[in-house]
Amino acid sequence: MDRENLSELLRLAPPGYESRVKLLMNFARTLRGVDSVPDPYYGSEAGFERVLDLVGDACDGLAGVLLRMLGPMPRSFPSQAQGTS
Repeated sequence: MDRENLSELLRLAPPGYESRVKLLMNFARTLRGVDSVPDPYYGSEAGFERVLDLVGDACDGLAGVLLRMLGPMPRSFPSQAQGTS
């Protein structure tokens, strides 16, 4: 999400929820210092690789935040077939 999208979401956020709207790169663990994900469309193949690295790092960080908020998830889920005859 770029700054323009962020501004629009902040404008639409209910009062008191503005602080919950973040850029994905705010969650980066190792690739810090980048505030938005660049559009690689008109660049080289390396640009796509860079975007994958940025998004992967930020998603790992976001997943960590969510796990801390929600607690650990079960290691496995019961089969949907269980309990149905």
